[in-house]
Amino acid sequence: MKLRNILSLLLLTLILSTPAMAAGVKQIGIKELHTLTEASKGKVLIINYWATWCGPCVQEFPGLVALRNQFSEDDLTIIGISVDNNVRPVENFITRYKANFPIYLDNREISAMLSISSIPRTVIYDRSGKKVLDHLGIISEDSFRHVVQELL
Repeated sequence: MKLRNILSLLLLTLILSTPAMAAGVKQIGIKELHTLTEASKGKVLIINYWATWCGPCVQEFPGLVALRNQFSEDDLTIIGISVDNNVRPVENFITRYKANFPIYLDNREISAMLSISSIPRTVIYDRSGKKVLDHLGIISEDSFRHVVQELL
């Protein structure tokens, strides 16, 4: 069990220390998402489901970028999961909006299993890994900041 936790932490460290564009956008499925979620225990975790063609998602994104700059990586992990069909628009979006947290492309397992039919959708977990918010629609930067501060 300890070896599994160590490997999960090493994987998460590698993923989070790599700028989003450096290795391109990778696909993610349920297994990888579970690994990232488990490895983020001890931190507040925000998972944001979005797409480049979604106006509200585009409107919300700069607030997530600003939030990443406001809190230590020791306290907060943000993961973006795009439900776009192609990686190219996602890569262009990451460059244009200067994403500073990992972005993945859903391989359709996640959206099917979690019934993600509307976006943006944001799920927030506390430091113990308990889901504390599952929100459909835009969340303002101020609201994000308030929730994170309450959970720290």
